[in-house]
Amino acid sequence: MLKLIARELDVPVTALLDMPEHYCQSCGMMFTGPGQHGHEADGSETEDFCRWCYEGGRYTDDVTMDEMIEDCAPRMAEAMGWTADEAASLLGAVLPTLRRWREVSENEKAYGEEIRAAYGDEVVDAANEKYLAMGEAAHLQAEELAVAINEQLRRAMEAGDPAGSEARKLVAMHARWLRMYWPDGTYTPEAHKGLAEGYISDERFRAHYEQAAPGATQFLRDAIRACA
Repeated sequence: MLKLIARELDVPVTALLDMPEHYCQSCGMMFTGPGQHGHEADGSETEDFCRWCYEGGRYTDDVTMDEMIEDCAPRMAEAMGWTADEAASLLGAVLPTLRRWREVSENEKAYGEEIRAAYGDEVVDAANEKYLAMGEAAHLQAEELAVAINEQLRRAMEAGDPAGSEARKLVAMHARWLRMYWPDGTYTPEAHKGLAEGYISDERFRAHYEQAAPGATQFLRDAIRACA
């Protein structure tokens, strides 16, 4: 019933649950005492993840969201006095809203059908698994690199040569960013160029890159053509 209400109101199901302010953003476990939080690579305690899901700056298990639900549902059912199916149903509604899984869920909803048609289920599933296995430090590094790419894109456009030194630096940064998300061994210059052609025809990507400067998407495509 909660899932139906949440869908009708267009809100996450967690907004309708009596959940505490802080709970694990991987498995949904509620923090009830000390010693339950995980730690970053520098030893500092993280507020977002429990120690069973996250330790030393990385996730403890390379699992899919379905595997996480399958693992957690029996324990939740026992603790709450529910059936396993009821627990799995609730976890299936809650986990996609949590930090670890949210971006993959949103990307799958927005782009899943078209990218699976273009690249196949195996490649997309492998990319999702690689993303989900990234620790917070790797996510932060990727985000910082994405910001730096937009800055370098502006510099390369100011230089004016899509085959020049600033453009080569831009393309190398963009390739490094792609490798952080693409399954190992799938990056090739040809695939990079094909992706850049897709940027031109997709208004969602144009809107993203045009934040750097008008004409940025076209310049990036030309730079990748010349330098990848």
